[in-house]
Amino acid sequence: MFKRTKSIIAMSVICATPTLYAQEAGRIQAGQFDLIPSFSSSMAYVDNVAYARDDDPKIYSWRATLSPELIAATEVDGNPVQVGYRLERGVYFSSDNDDYTDHFVEASGDFELNSRHRVNAVAQYEDGHEERGTGFSLGLGTAITTPDRYKSTYFGGEYMYGAATSDGLLTLKANRETLDYDRSEQAYLIRDRVKNKVGAELGYRIGSATTAVLDVTQTYVRYDNQTGIETRDSDETRVLLGVTWESTAATTGFAKVGYKEKDFESATRSTFYGTDWEVGVEWQPVSYSTFRFSTNADTRETNGEGNFIRGRDYTASWNHEWLNRLSSSVSITRETNEYVLNDEGIENRDDELMRYSASLNYQARRYLSFSLFYQLADRDSNRESIGYDRNVVGLSAEVTL
Repeated sequence: MFKRTKSIIAMSVICATPTLYAQEAGRIQAGQFDLIPSFSSSMAYVDNVAYARDDDPKIYSWRATLSPELIAATEVDGNPVQVGYRLERGVYFSSDNDDYTDHFVEASGDFELNSRHRVNAVAQYEDGHEERGTGFSLGLGTAITTPDRYKSTYFGGEYMYGAATSDGLLTLKANRETLDYDRSEQAYLIRDRVKNKVGAELGYRIGSATTAVLDVTQTYVRYDNQTGIETRDSDETRVLLGVTWESTAATTGFAKVGYKEKDFESATRSTFYGTDWEVGVEWQPVSYSTFRFSTNADTRETNGEGNFIRGRDYTASWNHEWLNRLSSSVSITRETNEYVLNDEGIENRDDELMRYSASLNYQARRYLSFSLFYQLADRDSNRESIGYDRNVVGLSAEVTL
């Protein structure tokens, strides 16, 4: 099956560009471009397709996913540039209403103007979906008939000033994100939004392997349609101070903590003041085993009730290579989301989501790999209608040239 798919992808590329010829493993040269095709697929059993609440009837189904991808990479004056497209088709054998076809497009480039000036940029487009019972339909998965579809875009860039050997590095950042649901009901229209962010990060070396970092960002959140409700438009200010380090050859990490303010345009929505942080540590005691830990705290736009979500995430993972072709991955994530309300006398909604995942990965050939995986999602909330648990077990495969 997978060899046949690999051949179909290769033949379609050859037919589109007659002058192609093999360049190296995984790539086909087409003029100035290297074409990198791949194909991944999975077969999994899902015991709660629509994320039904704990006491509600659940939909059980096998799910097949097919995802071809093509990347075109080149260089402009020695600087890497690439454009990619990926399609993902999901089919539920016992729940046709949950079938989906998503499209992803990305373009990026890294440009080193000289030893002190560097620029990178990325543009992304997604025509995607939210599974029933996630996002805006959280707790209502069995009350809607199909997944919610949306279109989103991301445009971002960074300018970095400073030589690799200098003590200081200045990074200027800007990006724009948009979210637009396909549905025309008012409940969805008021979720469409744009986020524009600008910021700067200053790093200064304070030791042979330690750098102090000051990170300042300003975000402007604007909703397209707030008819009938007090607007959720807001301005966010975030200032973090911290360090990055590489204390030994086996340990690297960063830790930043600071201040966050979210100021709403509407006088009826209270301004938020709080503490944010970002921490990430990687420990590799031996070359074939890696442990990672990360945590962050930030504000998020609400997908339901409240003014916004106060989120805190914690993730721990372990990747281990048992044999030359056999490896495993395990991870645990804890997410806490507080939906902050203005209404006095009404308790804020508090959700806790635990995610567990494990996989056993086998590199059968240079161009063919398999993965046996298991995922568990368990959400609890002080709102009875929100809690659920969901198990997924399956086998995936990836084919490259």
